[in-house]
Amino acid sequence: MFIRLICLFGGVVLSACQSPINQPHLEYSPSHFTALPGWNEDKTLDVLPAIQRSCEVILKEDPNKIYRTRPDGNPGYALDWHPFCNAVKSFCVSSKKNDEVEWRALLSTYLTPYKLSLNGSSNGKFTGYYEPLLKGSTRRYGPYQTPLYKLPKEGTVNTNISRKDIVEGKLNGKGLELVWVDDAIDAFFLQIQGSGRVFLDDGKMLRLGYAGTNKHRYHPIGKTLVGMGALKLQEASMQGIRDWLLTHPKEADVVMNENESYVFFRILNEENPIGSQGVPLTPTRSLAVDPKFISLGTPIWVNLNHPNKDQGHLQHLMIAQDTGGAIKGGLRGDYFWGFGGRSAEYAGKMNSDGEYYALLPKNLEPQD
Repeated sequence: MFIRLICLFGGVVLSACQSPINQPHLEYSPSHFTALPGWNEDKTLDVLPAIQRSCEVILKEDPNKIYRTRPDGNPGYALDWHPFCNAVKSFCVSSKKNDEVEWRALLSTYLTPYKLSLNGSSNGKFTGYYEPLLKGSTRRYGPYQTPLYKLPKEGTVNTNISRKDIVEGKLNGKGLELVWVDDAIDAFFLQIQGSGRVFLDDGKMLRLGYAGTNKHRYHPIGKTLVGMGALKLQEASMQGIRDWLLTHPKEADVVMNENESYVFFRILNEENPIGSQGVPLTPTRSLAVDPKFISLGTPIWVNLNHPNKDQGHLQHLMIAQDTGGAIKGGLRGDYFWGFGGRSAEYAGKMNSDGEYYALLPKNLEPQD
């Protein structure tokens, strides 16, 4: 699982991340591919490798596993995806696998787009996440004083302790240290993202992924900083929170420990972080969703504001491959920006309004 607790960042998101009580089912309005905003401009073939990986998972599952494939609210099944996924499997080994026109024809043959709404509103909320880079060492010395821990084996160590206890050394000397990094604030943000890279002092790169938590409550420290008057609501972005922590070192630990949840890591061998569906995530094509509303493996068309307003809209095909502790609700999405470049900037600033279109299987038998 690649988990982010994005309520940390955006001021507006602080309220959007509240878990809904008795939230109604999504409303599905059938649409057409040609009606999707930006449909003609997207290079939809870019999402094919991600869809292929998700289909491989679905085809191996119990065909009777429950999936949300039906716009009428009735339960669907993994089997509903088999015609589409088998077509994807055949397409990927065909001579036409690089043909955008043929790929679009396959999508329109097997899928129908549905615009999603709740209570008459189709306006969704999208945040972003990324893969951060830290500096570290496999041994403790000099600047490398902050440990990142692996998940203890069940029963060997009591991990049901708060972040404060862990940060103060309750797990030291138990052989759980994966790596030491040079910045406690960077370590905190790595836990928020749930996955990242550590550039080691010997020149090697270590990739870390989410392994579990101490099972304590998550608390968004952006909310704490706004509540204490340290930041204004519009300043509670990732960059704003990080800047405040850096300029208030005496208070930083106290504020970070307001979030009692602590994330443990594991070493990854894959090129990209692994999402909740168990497949590597694809930058700008993988989306984290609330699985209570959207099943993992569902293709999604998004139409949302770019976090840099001068860059207009993000309008392209994605696929639901991940979840997150703060991703709650039917019109909630977390956009994976990837690693390097401006991924951290975009993810930290992203608090975008947008529309969701779920692409569901065609020709399902009606249910009684």
